[in-house]
Amino acid sequence: MYKLMIVDDEPLVREYLKLHVSQHHLDWEVADEAMDGQEAWEKLQQQRVDLVITDIKMPVVDGIELCRRLSQSENPPIILILSGFDEFSMAQGAIRYGVHSYLLKPVVKDELIEVIKQITDQLERISREELAFRAMKNVSKDSQNQVVKQFLRALVSDSSVEIKALYPLVFRMKVQLIETEGMIMVLDLDEDQLAQKGIPFSDISIFRFILNQIVSELSEEDGGMGFVFLDEEQNTCVLMTGEDKNHIKSKCQYLYERVSNVMLTNTGVTVSGALGSFESELFHLQTSYQIASKTLHYRLFVEEPTLFDELALNGELQRLTLLDHTLSSIQFALLDHNEIVYSMAINQYVDKMEACNVSSILKFGIYLIRKLAKGTKEHRGEVLERAFRHLQKSCQPMSVEWTVESTLILFRETLVFFASGRTEETNPVNEQDIVSRVKAYIYANYSEPLSLALLAEKLGISSGYLSQIFHKTVQESYIKFLTRVRMEQAAKLLKAVPPVKVYDVSDKVGYVSVKHFSHVFKQHYNMPPGEFQEKHMGVQRAQRVLD
Repeated sequence: MYKLMIVDDEPLVREYLKLHVSQHHLDWEVADEAMDGQEAWEKLQQQRVDLVITDIKMPVVDGIELCRRLSQSENPPIILILSGFDEFSMAQGAIRYGVHSYLLKPVVKDELIEVIKQITDQLERISREELAFRAMKNVSKDSQNQVVKQFLRALVSDSSVEIKALYPLVFRMKVQLIETEGMIMVLDLDEDQLAQKGIPFSDISIFRFILNQIVSELSEEDGGMGFVFLDEEQNTCVLMTGEDKNHIKSKCQYLYERVSNVMLTNTGVTVSGALGSFESELFHLQTSYQIASKTLHYRLFVEEPTLFDELALNGELQRLTLLDHTLSSIQFALLDHNEIVYSMAINQYVDKMEACNVSSILKFGIYLIRKLAKGTKEHRGEVLERAFRHLQKSCQPMSVEWTVESTLILFRETLVFFASGRTEETNPVNEQDIVSRVKAYIYANYSEPLSLALLAEKLGISSGYLSQIFHKTVQESYIKFLTRVRMEQAAKLLKAVPPVKVYDVSDKVGYVSVKHFSHVFKQHYNMPPGEFQEKHMGVQRAQRVLD
C-alpha cells in the first residue's frame, strides 16, 4: 500500500482529492493532510510517505518552499503540484526541485487518475529495481561479471528483451563500462586453417572456448584491460576503453598480438581481429560492434591474419558490400527456387575470389555456408555441419589443382544441403506481404523490446534477408523506420495533458535508457525532449489566453 499526504489550505480541495484517490486507487491511502507547507514539513519529519500532493499558494510556508526543503532531504517523496492558471510560471520553477508533474486547478478527475497511475508505475519500477539490486549484492563477483558479459552480448546483438532485463542490474551494480570513449574489438579463429588441419566441425566450439579463455586471462593479467564477452556467433569480443583514441588502439593491438602468439603456440591456429568505431555512449556500442564484425570479413581477401581497422582500409570494404549483395541473391534464389538467378549468383560469387587455391576456397566456402545457415529455420547446426564436412573433404588432398570450374562445382554441391533443407511446398516469397506484416507488428508493439532478429524469427526467414527487402520496399532501413515510429509516438506523449515525464515517455516508447532516448529524440526533432515539451506547452498556454 502506497501512502500520500495532501497539502492544501482549502478543505474542499483536500476532501475532493481524498475522495477520488480512495475510489480509483485502491493501492493508495491518504496517510495525512496539512493546511500549509510548515505543517506538512513537521509531519513529514515523523513519517514517511511515497507521494506529496501540494498546492503552491498557502500561508506560512508555500508549496515552492516545501518542495525545496523536501528536495534537500534524504530519500524525498515524489511531489505533485497543484496550481492555478496564474501560478503556472511558479509551478514550472518548482520543477528544478525534482517535482514529478503538476495539475491545473480546478483539478480534472481523469487527469488526477492518470497522473497517479503514472506515479504508481514509477514506484513499482523502482521497487523491482531495488529488489534486483539487493539480490545482486548477495551473489558472487563472478556472477556479477556474468551479468555484465550477458548484457554486452545482448547490447551488440540488439536483443532488446535481454537489454531491458539486464540494464537495470548493470546500472545498480554501478559498473562503469565507458568512461570517456570505447570501442569493440572482435576476434575469431581462422576457420579455413582448422578445416585444413582436419579439425571436425563439432570441435570448432572447443577452439573458440580456448580463444575466449586466453583473451580473458591475458586481459586480467594486464590489470583488466577490457570487458571480454562472446557474441551470438561465439566470436570473442572486447570492450576496450582508455584515455584517448590512440591509447585505446594501442591497447587493442597489444592484446591482439599477445593473444595471437599464445593461440598459435598452444594450438597452431591463427586468429584474425577487427576494430569497431569509437563511441562515447554505451548504447551506441552496437554500431562499433557491427563495424568490427563487417571489417573482420575482409580477411577473405588477405592471406595473413591481422587486426583490421576500418579506417585503414579506406574504400576497400566496398568489396565486402558487393560480396554480400551476391550472397543475398543466392538466398533469394534458394527461397524462390529460381535456377537461373541461382546459377548467375554462384558464378558472380566465385568471380570475386582472387585465387582458386585451397585456402581461398575454404575461406569463401565457409563464409558462404555460415551466411546461408542463418536463413535455415530448422536443423541449422546439422545442415551447417554437413556442408562444412563436404567442403573439408573435397579440399583433401591438398595437392589437387583447383580451377574456376571445379570451384563452381564444389560450391553448387555444397549448396544442395541448404536447398534440400527447405520444404518443397514452400511458396514463392511475397516480399510486400512480409514487409506489411513487419510494419503492422512494429506499430502494434513499438513500446516493447524489438529487434530485427526477433521479427525474422517470427516470419521464419533470415534477418539479413528481412533487412534487405524491408529497405528495398520502404526506402529506409528497419531501424530507421522503428525509430521514426517511436519518435512520433514520443512526441504525442510529450504533448499530452497532464504532462508525462520524459523518463516515462522513454519507457513507453521502448527505450531502456533515458539518456539514449534523449539523444535519439534530439537527432530527430533538433531539440531535447524536455525543450520540445516546454515549447508545446507554451503554445497551449498562449491558446488558452486567446480563448
